[in-house]
Amino acid sequence: MFPARSGARVAIPRGDPAALARAVRRYAAAPLGDRLHVRGRALLADLLAVEPQLPAAGTIVDLGCGRGLFSNLLVEASSRRSVVGMDPDRRRIAVARLTERARLRFEVGDAREAQLPACDAVAIVDVLYLLTEADQELVLARASGAVRPGGRVVVYAQERRPDPRYWAGHLQELIATGSGLTRGHAGRLHYASRMEMRTRLERCGLSVEAFPLPGRAYTDAVYVGRRD
Repeated sequence: MFPARSGARVAIPRGDPAALARAVRRYAAAPLGDRLHVRGRALLADLLAVEPQLPAAGTIVDLGCGRGLFSNLLVEASSRRSVVGMDPDRRRIAVARLTERARLRFEVGDAREAQLPACDAVAIVDVLYLLTEADQELVLARASGAVRPGGRVVVYAQERRPDPRYWAGHLQELIATGSGLTRGHAGRLHYASRMEMRTRLERCGLSVEAFPLPGRAYTDAVYVGRRD
């Protein structure tokens, strides 16, 4: 549960676990290490809380898609979506391309400079913390510029706040980036507070709702920025 703007409490929408299971099975032809990574991500990231925040129809761009699990979930959850996944890591995109099919394709590209197609929504799932504050502003501005009127930019990120769960997640990512499991600069993570993330999205001309996710091992939150 999380508070609505009026102060009432509303149930958080959840995606279909069967769609996530189908997305995971799409990696049957991937190397073992990648299959294990995909399964771990399906368990640790609350992707089913993010998926319903994207439109059920239209073109969606998944920035920083990695191996493409969330892109696959978007397609499995709705037959009316077309998804373009984009990531700068060529090897991860090669794995993602093993799952390509109608309505789903993957491209190598850095969100800070690649040409983003016009779309109905942009998803940025659990990657902004790997970018500096200036680059986060740049990526959000470029995402907002790619979204058609009435569309949205959806961000899933860990919220920086004085909470043991935040420090646990931060330590986990320091280990992941230091060991090379996560692409990024070891020891240089840039988590935003809820207010900072809201402000960055609002600077892009978006109307923003922020939803902290309850019952999580981390201080995860979903931010939905709507372009009027």
